[in-house]
Formats: sequence, C-alpha cells, structure tokens
Amino acid sequence: MVLPRKRREGARKEAGKPVKKKEPAPRAEPFWVRTEKYFRGVYNELRKVHWPGRREVVIYTGVVVVSVVVVALLIWIVDIILSRIVALVLGR
Repeated sequence: MVLPRKRREGARKEAGKPVKKKEPAPRAEPFWVRTEKYFRGVYNELRKVHWPGRREVVIYTGVVVVSVVVVALLIWIVDIILSRIVALVLGR
C-alpha cells in the first residue's frame, strides 16, 4: 500500500524522535475519601446559600399558590370554550 506523500514525510520525521515513557497513572483515592470530600464540598456550598426567613417563605408560598389558582382557572375556561366549540361542530 502506498501512503500519500504527506503521511510518508510525517512518518519519517516521527521515526527519528525518541520514545517517551509514560508515567504510571496516579492511584485513585479510596471510595470513602472521595465520598468525604464530596460531602464536605456540599456542606461548604450550602453554607454560602442565602436561606430565606420565615416571612419570605410565607410570601413566596402565597405567590405560588395564587399563580397555580390563576393558571388552573385559565385552563378551565379554555377547556369549557373548546368543549362547547367541539359540541357545536359535532352537533351534540
């Protein structure tokens, strides 16, 4: 098999280079050490979080409940309208 000219030249250039020995991969840490590091990281990140106070939680909960009720009402109204349109089209 004849290699393209560029590949042959590249092969010649690499042939004269000394071969580097690969260093052995570092040993993996034991499972319990990795697990401990993970949970320490989680704990440190949770300490940075801004936790809302009781008043903020009550306000946010109220906003969510009101939003859910409004969306439910909108879906209910659209459902009633579409049901009546389908009933008119089908003649029921």
